[in-house]
Amino acid sequence: MTIMRSILIISFNSLLSLLILFGCSDNFTDSPQPNQAPRTFVSIFTENDLNPTTSRKILSWWGDDPDGTVEGFIYTFDQSAPNLGNWSNDAPDPNWTFTTKTQETFSLTLTGTDTVYTFWVKAVDDEGATDPNGAIQKFPITNSTPSVEFLQATDVPETTFTVATFAWSSSDLDGDDTIAKFQYVLDDTTDNSAWRDIEPKFSNITLTAEEGLTEGEHVFFLRAIDIAGASSDIIRMPRAENDIWFVREPKSTFLIVDDYNFADGTDEFYKSTLQALVGTVDVWDIKLNSRALEPPITLTFRLTLLLYERVFWYSDPDPNLEKAGGSIPQFIENGGKILMSTRFKEFATNETTPLEFSPVDSLGEKIRRIRRDQLVRPSPTDAAMGFPELQVNTAIIANVFPTIPKISSRIFYVLAENPELWPGTPVVGVINSSSTFVFFGLPLAQLDGQGTVSQLFDKILNEIF
Repeated sequence: MTIMRSILIISFNSLLSLLILFGCSDNFTDSPQPNQAPRTFVSIFTENDLNPTTSRKILSWWGDDPDGTVEGFIYTFDQSAPNLGNWSNDAPDPNWTFTTKTQETFSLTLTGTDTVYTFWVKAVDDEGATDPNGAIQKFPITNSTPSVEFLQATDVPETTFTVATFAWSSSDLDGDDTIAKFQYVLDDTTDNSAWRDIEPKFSNITLTAEEGLTEGEHVFFLRAIDIAGASSDIIRMPRAENDIWFVREPKSTFLIVDDYNFADGTDEFYKSTLQALVGTVDVWDIKLNSRALEPPITLTFRLTLLLYERVFWYSDPDPNLEKAGGSIPQFIENGGKILMSTRFKEFATNETTPLEFSPVDSLGEKIRRIRRDQLVRPSPTDAAMGFPELQVNTAIIANVFPTIPKISSRIFYVLAENPELWPGTPVVGVINSSSTFVFFGLPLAQLDGQGTVSQLFDKILNEIF
C-alpha cells in the first residue's frame, strides 16, 4: 500500500503557561528522599469531534516534577518504542525524540488509506528520570479522496486540428499537497496501463499528434491520485456522457482562418482563389456556430497555427484580435508567413493598441465610405515590381480606417486620391520589415473589380513569401 504523509501541527496551549514547574522541600534531613519521577499531561483540540476525521489537531503537553525541574520531554509516534525510565542526551534512544519545546510540526506517514495515530510523550526531569507512564493520545485519521474538475469556459471545441488543451482545478481535504499526480487517457479507461502521469504542479495539458491525437473521434479522461493511492472520480471532456470531439489532421501546409460571419460569398471566393494557386488548403472557420470551433485557450490557437507554414486570415469588422495577438508573433518567429485582411468596427479606437502584433502602428481617421470603382494602388516600388491595381467591386465599403505603418514597416497599398472624401492617399496595406506579415485594412474580396485579387495573392505568396 502506498505511503501517505499527513501533517499534524502540535502547539502549546497559551492558557497552560507554566511549562516547567519547580519542586523543592523546606525540610532538610540526613536521609535525602529518592528522586521522584515527573508527570506528563497531554490534551487535544480538534476542529471536529474525535471521530475519523481529516481535520487538523492541536496537541498540548506539559510536565510537573514534585522534587525538581522538568528539563524537557521525549516523544514518539512508534507504538513499539521501549518504555524508557531514564533519558540521556549523551546516549539517546533512536525511537524517541528529545525536545525542550512544547510545539512541533510533524510530517507523519500513513501506510494505508486510514490509520490511527498514537502520540506518546514523557517529561524528563533534571536527573534524567522520565515519567514512568507518560501521556498517550490516540486519534483516528481517515484519508479523503482528491477531487478534480475542468475549468469553466475551457471546454474543447467540437472539432479541432491535432492540438487540444485541457485545464482543471483540484483539491484534497487532506491538503492539496497530498495530490501525488494526475493521470489522463484518451478514449478508453479500461486499460490501466494506458493512463499517463502528469506532475501535480501542472493544472493543464496540451495534446498533439505526438500524444495520440489522430484524425477521428476522441474523449479525454482525467483523474487525480493522492499519495495514498486513492483516486478521484474520473472526469471526461467533452463533459456530456455520450459526446465526443472530432480531430482533423492537417491536409496542407496552407491554412485559411475564416474569421468572417456573413454569408455573402466571401468564403467561397477566398477558398477557390487560393486553391487555384496553392492546391489543397485547410479552412478553419472560427466563427461557425457561434464560435464553436474557436479554442478558448490562446495556447491552443497558437499551436494550431504552428501546424502550418502560411496562413491567410480574413475577417468581418469584428476580427478576433485577442487570439491574433496571442498567436501570430510566435507563428512568425517560428518561420510562418501570414496575410491578413480585415475591417474594423465603426467606433474603433487606438486606446488598447489592438494591432500591436501587426505591422500597423495605429489607425488613422475614419473614412465614412469608399464607393464602387474606387482604385486601390500599390506603392510606386511595388507597382514597378508588377503588383496589380485593385478596384472596389461593391456598392460601398463603410467605415474604413487607414493604417499607419510602424517605423519598421513599409507602405504596400494606398487609396487613390479622392479629394471629396479624404486628403492625400491613405494607406490601407502594409508589410513588416521581414516580409513575413502583409496586412490589409480592407476586405480583399471587395477589391476584385478588375479581377486582379488572384494576381495579388499569387505575387504575395510567391514573391513576398
